[in-house]
Amino acid sequence: MSALAQELAALGLQTAAIDPYSRDESGCGEYPPHAAVQARDAIDVQKVLAFSRARKIPVVPRGAGSGKSGGALAERGGIVLSLEKLDRIVEVSRADMVCVVEPGVILEKLQAAVEAEGLFYPPDPNSQAICSIGGNLAHNAGGPRALKYGVTRDYVLALQAVLPTGELIRTGHRSWKGVAGYDLTQLLVGSEGTLAVIVQATLKVIPLPRSVATLLAFFPDEDAAALAVQKIFGAGLLPRACELLDGPAMRAVSPRAPFKFPEDVGGALIVEHDGHGDSVMEELARSGELCTEAGAREVVAAQDEAQRRRIWETRRMISVALTSIRPHKISEDVAVPRGRLVELIGRVRAIGARYGLPTACYGHAGDGNLHVNLLFGSAEERAKGQAAVEEVLQAAIDLGGTITGEHGVGLAKRAFLAREQSRDVIELQRRLKRAFDPDNLLNPGKILPPA
Repeated sequence: MSALAQELAALGLQTAAIDPYSRDESGCGEYPPHAAVQARDAIDVQKVLAFSRARKIPVVPRGAGSGKSGGALAERGGIVLSLEKLDRIVEVSRADMVCVVEPGVILEKLQAAVEAEGLFYPPDPNSQAICSIGGNLAHNAGGPRALKYGVTRDYVLALQAVLPTGELIRTGHRSWKGVAGYDLTQLLVGSEGTLAVIVQATLKVIPLPRSVATLLAFFPDEDAAALAVQKIFGAGLLPRACELLDGPAMRAVSPRAPFKFPEDVGGALIVEHDGHGDSVMEELARSGELCTEAGAREVVAAQDEAQRRRIWETRRMISVALTSIRPHKISEDVAVPRGRLVELIGRVRAIGARYGLPTACYGHAGDGNLHVNLLFGSAEERAKGQAAVEEVLQAAIDLGGTITGEHGVGLAKRAFLAREQSRDVIELQRRLKRAFDPDNLLNPGKILPPA
């Protein structure tokens, strides 16, 4: 045990081996902290942050480690503060339509708990089986259902958080409405653990839809699939999910997925509607007709819950399938206005061709959030991949979009933030950071590029 770990243990804190906290799912590298603490309650968090300030040692909050942006990596050493043991669902209230949870709760567990009460917590990132609520809050997580229901931020009513000084604060309210004062709750959501450490959240839940219906449409190419997206929205329909898969993504996942794709298709859409009456099936049928009008070769409607589950399991396997084929792939989560999606895919194809890198694209076509994968076969090609990534991010900005739709900035994209945001806006964010954390000890170096 290091001297720092011994000091932390002397404060009654539970220390842990540092190796599991040296990496995450971002591929940004390994950054071993000097010590790791597993907090058991808010008091432990306060102790760590008070110790950090007194000793001027950085602290990096960490959830499940499933993040894609490197936001939980200890780039400057210091203490990793794990919140995985703060994993209680404190309350689910049908009367108030809220739930109260700690940050270590796994999202899938929370969804099951509220659905058992006939309630619904819509945010659904692909990693829902392993990601924690704290990580979702830190990165304002989205997912396929964000199209209809919005992202994590839209369901956060109140927070308990510990400031870098060690003070415990409460922001927001339990009521669904409230506009008193600055909205500090929404400021903390998406701040990637740079302003405070969230130790409890009060989340809004809504009635569980009684009916869900899903279809899968196959197209000759992704352009026809994107045209179908425009037709669906042009007809006044709002699916709860509308996911696009291009040919390379389908060919990568099909051999090992529970749902098999025809070999000769170049694009596919997963369209899902939900609601409380017969209109759900009517909307699904109309979406299917519009897909056919856009050139779909085949439209398959899921006949039961088991088939629906196979379709979505296949969608969730794509990233893993691509990694198994090209372990050195780079994945980006850019977003553009919905009407520019076809143009973005075209630019990605051109960038890949210019660098000699295969590409695969899939993601949330309904809200313009595309997962762009640049595939290369060896670590030696990574420099070429990074140069291609730079062009992909710039293409998204040029089309009126953003460098990250849901994964956050973290370490991975901080160098690109100045391309999207003006110098004045970045400086305003630096001033906010200093107001919360004058010593720059809480998750330092994340989001904002060096001054």
